[in-house]
Amino acid sequence: MEIVRWVAESARPCMVVKNCGFLKLMKIGQPKYKIPSPKTVAYDTKTLFAKSHQHIVNLLQVGTMLL
Repeated sequence: MEIVRWVAESARPCMVVKNCGFLKLMKIGQPKYKIPSPKTVAYDTKTLFAKSHQHIVNLLQVGTMLL
């Protein structure tokens, strides 16, 4: 999820996980870490967005009931 968060917050394309420089940096810090594919990053981004969206909807519904 940290890669998904970094991609989203940095407004990077999901393909950045295939970038040679990115891969070198990741392998220096965590040589055994399996880098997700761009398809996986895109899927996880959509999933995280949907969960966050639903959480915000729920918060707004609770807030509206308090008014």
